[in-house]
Amino acid sequence: MKSIGISGVPGTGKSQLAKRVSQELGLDVVELSDFAIRNNYVIAFDSERKSYIIDEEKLGKSIEKLAKESGPLIIVGHYVEIVPRDVLEIVFVLRRNPVELIKILENRGWDGKKIAENIEAELVGVCTANAVEELGEEMVVEIDVTSKSVNEVAEEVIKIIFGEKPVYYGYSVDWLSKLSKEELAYLLEFIEKFSQATQL
Repeated sequence: MKSIGISGVPGTGKSQLAKRVSQELGLDVVELSDFAIRNNYVIAFDSERKSYIIDEEKLGKSIEKLAKESGPLIIVGHYVEIVPRDVLEIVFVLRRNPVELIKILENRGWDGKKIAENIEAELVGVCTANAVEELGEEMVVEIDVTSKSVNEVAEEVIKIIFGEKPVYYGYSVDWLSKLSKEELAYLLEFIEKFSQATQL
């Protein structure tokens, strides 16, 4: 088996899932952002977005080397597609209902602008699009984690890894068609409110 990638916007439960799957499979977890900071792959800090700008090429090569030396890993991050394709067995992109996601990110104390940016990314499936573009549809599986426990999601992921559950590759979660008109109106209003606030 090769390494397993776990992607998704912040608040979808990537780290918790990685920890749980790691316990089941006995694989080490590598959080891309933490690894990048520890190994000096940070180019700059984006003060507006409050996030680090990473040297993705160096980071990807370093993860590839680590996987060759230590065996399969669980690689976690919303930009997991920077890892070379031949290192990965499969990439799971966690998707969460954006209405639920707002509450989670608000509970983390995030400001409205940063939440709106991530809600917009989740609404249109940016993490899936990036993973599919770089790795190919046949490497990417979306998991809707809305209202599910970590154990439920971990069980689903492990069944897919071992071929015990049918799987749909590529895009399978479409919030624009799944959400009610009221939910969509609420989300678009939320996004517009905070994107306007930054333009003033």
